Amino acid sequence: MTYFLLFLGLCFVLGGLAFASNSSLYSGEVGLMLASIAGCGWLLSLGVSLTSLVLFMVYLGEMSVDYVYSLSLVADPFQRLGEIGCYGVGLV
Repeated sequence: MTYFLLFLGLCFVLGGLAFASNSSLYSGEVGLMLASIAGCGWLLSLGVSLTSLVLFMVYLGEMSVDYVYSLSLVADPFQRLGEIGCYGVGLV
């Protein structure tokens, strides 16, 4: 059990480092998911199952969608809006 907790802690730290270093656009998302899964597993091993489930749903559900949306805006800053032919950044 001790080795499992150390493994989860290591995955949490490595996921945080992968998110912070962001060597490519999509490795940050993988690091965020790794850190959130490891953190929730760590909380689950401590016996806090409801908090772990809520954090898992919030991080992987809401924050991942926001991060992927932000990555898609960064990857193509001059997106073509429909068939009109106008270019814009962040027009809503």
